[in-house]
Amino acid sequence: MGTRKGNGIMAKFNVAKVIELVGSSEKGWSEAADTAVKTASKSIKNISGVEVTAMTAQVKDGGIVTYKATVKVAFGVED
Repeated sequence: MGTRKGNGIMAKFNVAKVIELVGSSEKGWSEAADTAVKTASKSIKNISGVEVTAMTAQVKDGGIVTYKATVKVAFGVED
């Protein structure tokens, strides 16, 4: 594992990988993004950041029934 100075993912790792995920929630976009990160963290180590790239929703009978957040999750790749 690298030991570069500085903040963030590149401070600990020489390489970072970014994947795109979609989380959903019946309560809101924040919870949808959190669901994506929490689910990913069960199988991916070293998650260091997330970028929300889109927020969408499913509408039924004039109201939002499902919130969806598209996120890019960054994590360090070990040497």
